[in-house]
Amino acid sequence: MRAILGLLLGLSAFSAFAGQGGQSGPRAPASPDEKPRMLVADLTAQGASADEAAALTDALVQTLSERGLFQVLSRKDVQTVLSTERQRQMLGACEEDPSRCAADVGSLLQARYVMTGSLSRLGSTYELSLQMIDTVKAQPVGRSTRLTRDVETLRELMPWAAAEASGAPLPPPASRVLPYSLLAGGGATLVGGGVYGLLALSRQKVLNDELCPARDEAGSCTPTQLRERSYYQAQNDKIGRDKTVSLVLMGAGAALAGAGLWLMPPPEGGPRVALVPSGNGLAVVGVLP
Repeated sequence: MRAILGLLLGLSAFSAFAGQGGQSGPRAPASPDEKPRMLVADLTAQGASADEAAALTDALVQTLSERGLFQVLSRKDVQTVLSTERQRQMLGACEEDPSRCAADVGSLLQARYVMTGSLSRLGSTYELSLQMIDTVKAQPVGRSTRLTRDVETLRELMPWAAAEASGAPLPPPASRVLPYSLLAGGGATLVGGGVYGLLALSRQKVLNDELCPARDEAGSCTPTQLRERSYYQAQNDKIGRDKTVSLVLMGAGAALAGAGLWLMPPPEGGPRVALVPSGNGLAVVGVLP
């Protein structure tokens, strides 16, 4: 954390020096259409590996850049700018007007917003914490916390976490038309197959009652009026086919409903409450929705 603060203070001092050395008058106000600059500091790893924190830092920078609401600068961008400036100085491009070179760098690094955060690991649970600070007002703009079981899930939830921390609108929700359509179609098919099967069972009971309306003391059927044998055979075959059709419909309906549940997108932003091990057993931590 001290390294991050030192980097930010160094950039602020460098930007102030550039503004004083490159401009003799007051700085012109920024265009209303100009996007505010945001400096994204590296996520600090607390219990997690440095590679995991670096991977999520890249994901955070990519997410903020894709939203297009800020001019995003990462630590890598800052290093690239300073490295380019050193090369210009070595080639003598800044000898004629050194203040101009300093002004170029200072203008690029002036960022009103700074995004900081950490990646923590407690047992098998990962916690991502983000916070954006307004350097002009010296106060936080927003905070966000996410708890998951793996880093890949945190990467998927990064758009919502970044939006909450930066105070930006949340990403548009994923379409649920197909999952809901599959659920509705599967449910209707399942119910229809069940009703069709009940009708077949009902006809089978009527046929059995006609074949065996009563039993004698020995338990044998005593039919009084029977139709031709071919009629009962045809009815029995038809009832068997109807049962098969009913089972196929119910199986297809269950498969469609299962596909709808499988394709259903997770809740926007993901869960922010998790059950993690503690010294006395288990504890519920996180942020309630």
